Amino acid sequence: MAQRSRRHPRASTRATPPLPTKHVALLPLGTLLLAASVSSWAQSSASATEGPTLGTVTVREKAEEAEGKDAFQTRRTQIGKGNQDIRDIPQSVSVITEKLMDDRKLDTLREALHHTAGITFAATENGTDQDIRLRGFPVATVGDLLIDGMRDPSQYDRDTFNYDRIEVMRGSASMIFGRGSTGGVINQVTKQPRLMTEHQVEATVGSRGYARTTGDFNWVTGEDAALRLNVMSTKAHNGGAEIDKYGVAPTFRWGIGQRDEFSIGLFHLDVDNIPQAGISWLGGTVPKVEPGDFYGTRSDYLKGRASYMHGKHVHRFDDGGELRSQFRSGSFDRSQWGTRAGFAAGTTAANLNPATVMTRSGLAPRKDRYDGTYVQSDYSNKFDWLGLKNEVLAGVDAAVEKAQRYGAWGTVGTNYNKGNTTLGTPDDGRTLSVEPVYRETNHYSATSVGFYVQDLLQIAPSWKLLAGLRFDAFNGDFRQRTYPNTSTNVPNGTLQTELSNNVWSQRWGLLYQPTDDSSYHVSYSTSFNTSADTYQYVTPQNANTPPEKSRNLEIGTKLDWLRKQLSTRLPLFWTEKYNERTTDSDFAGSSYLLSGKRHAAGVELDVVGRLSPKWELYLSYAWVPEAKIDQAGSTAQASVGQRVGLTPKHSGSVWLSYQSTPKLRFAGGFNGVSENRPLQGTSGAASTTNSAPGYVVADAMMEYKFTQDTYGQVTITNIGDKLYGDQLYPGFVVTGAPRAVKFTLGTRF
Repeated sequence: MAQRSRRHPRASTRATPPLPTKHVALLPLGTLLLAASVSSWAQSSASATEGPTLGTVTVREKAEEAEGKDAFQTRRTQIGKGNQDIRDIPQSVSVITEKLMDDRKLDTLREALHHTAGITFAATENGTDQDIRLRGFPVATVGDLLIDGMRDPSQYDRDTFNYDRIEVMRGSASMIFGRGSTGGVINQVTKQPRLMTEHQVEATVGSRGYARTTGDFNWVTGEDAALRLNVMSTKAHNGGAEIDKYGVAPTFRWGIGQRDEFSIGLFHLDVDNIPQAGISWLGGTVPKVEPGDFYGTRSDYLKGRASYMHGKHVHRFDDGGELRSQFRSGSFDRSQWGTRAGFAAGTTAANLNPATVMTRSGLAPRKDRYDGTYVQSDYSNKFDWLGLKNEVLAGVDAAVEKAQRYGAWGTVGTNYNKGNTTLGTPDDGRTLSVEPVYRETNHYSATSVGFYVQDLLQIAPSWKLLAGLRFDAFNGDFRQRTYPNTSTNVPNGTLQTELSNNVWSQRWGLLYQPTDDSSYHVSYSTSFNTSADTYQYVTPQNANTPPEKSRNLEIGTKLDWLRKQLSTRLPLFWTEKYNERTTDSDFAGSSYLLSGKRHAAGVELDVVGRLSPKWELYLSYAWVPEAKIDQAGSTAQASVGQRVGLTPKHSGSVWLSYQSTPKLRFAGGFNGVSENRPLQGTSGAASTTNSAPGYVVADAMMEYKFTQDTYGQVTITNIGDKLYGDQLYPGFVVTGAPRAVKFTLGTRF
């Protein structure tokens, strides 16, 4: 939901009074602990100042927010911890701003990520989870999804109504974020209160009963305090699949721009959907059905609730240093039962017709609950040490995570027969008299803590050297229930396993910045994955298996053009998982080996910004010619040399906006990928029998301002009503959204 910021009459800087000594006691415990660890740095620099008075604090928030609300381009990010210029990060970083999400009507994280090259989506055995792949490596399994820089590993329907922007950093990043992050990380940046009373309401209606209302309300409640409330309600009847969800996210922030700044907030999202059914491959390709046709049942469901509390404290030292501490604690409940539609024996692409019989089987029902609490403190400052300029970043983070998983038992189980239909009768209204009954299968509890330090040294007028090191300690306890048969929920045993890992990660980078408009870099970074997380439970096979390890080598450039109005980014990368878990025929029943290896190599290109006062461009493209299985255990030797699954050679998105008159704006663009193949088996190799053909989908938008604050939009997605494979699984494919027309009316006041 885009918002245009009005210029606030306050000055952009604020002189801050001295901090009374008694206020120091109010600092959060985590802040004090980290402050103690770096106090010698702060004191050494503070000694050059006279008295305890804090210098002028620059409030950048208005300019930075305006970048994302009124433009596709942004030049600063918090994805690397702290607030940094993108040009100072020696890895590829892409940003999807609020304006782009609003232009293309991107309601969910998955929809938004379609517009960043190099990202694909796997369907899952229950047909409803988000399984994101970046450069061919899994993302949403460990620590690769973030909210405001903190881990967000649970599975739920991530809606964009409270997003300020989405940041994608590619390449190994465990030195910053801990376990996970082989292909990269995705950071969801939430909306924060501002010193500006302004509200915005949008209502959108569209094809197949689509109706969405969002509200963004921001009140100034004091000299340096504000309250922001974002709300959302969405309903749609997508040809049988349904969307029914609402969300609310209030945040209160005070001390804005002062020495000590605080915020506290809540988030709640409630989802009750009927998911789109998967359809079996036919003749090795996506079957010729009508785009958007639904072959599930009215008894399918995806229900979930996400609720959490979050808080943040920023302390600004006299010498310019900043200590940022935050926490998030919440619970996530989810249950789901999807459908896989198949074809009767003898069906081929040649004899497919409206009378063709289609079978329907219930995918594995699933229910789980996840509880997580995360805390972290990050300290940043600039120092002159040994005649060199240093930008230091240091931090500590910790997590306590618990999860319970349930499986269906009794009448309903995997592949439950949901009855037949025909190709010509999608959404036949079938309901079932039974539904899954669940029993606990797995329980997970774990703690983790990480410490890191990074320094960016100015070693010459145009040269900077980045060096970072991190230590992580992970401890987990896992219980797996065993049952005598499928007709009882009384376990006859429990398998309990413990796991403990201590791992180091590193990050190196060299930057050459001859001008303010150019930056060239080479970087090396590592990452690791433990043998378990909330969605990959420990078994006797992997209990004693050390973490998988990965590394990323990147050479790239970031250039600004047209007086910094246009930014280009061009990295060449090599990402390799060189300690991958594999199975060997001699040990398949007792342990995994770390004998696997795979890699991906390619080029990415981003071009974002204004070509002229009237033309604005967003372009993201990835070419991945190399994505190969290099080594595998003896049980998967046939996969060696094959291409990695879910890694198309070409993928990209382009969006071009033209301001025709002060009131009228047009925009349009394309998304597309080349041929894509699902995984085959557990080796990660691409299927040799099934593939989704490449596709290009066109979208368009027109916006008209009736007044300065009231506007209307017409958006058309998938203009050509293209049938394409969006989420791929070895046994089936979930097709992409059909053509949709949406009408939006919005106002600010």
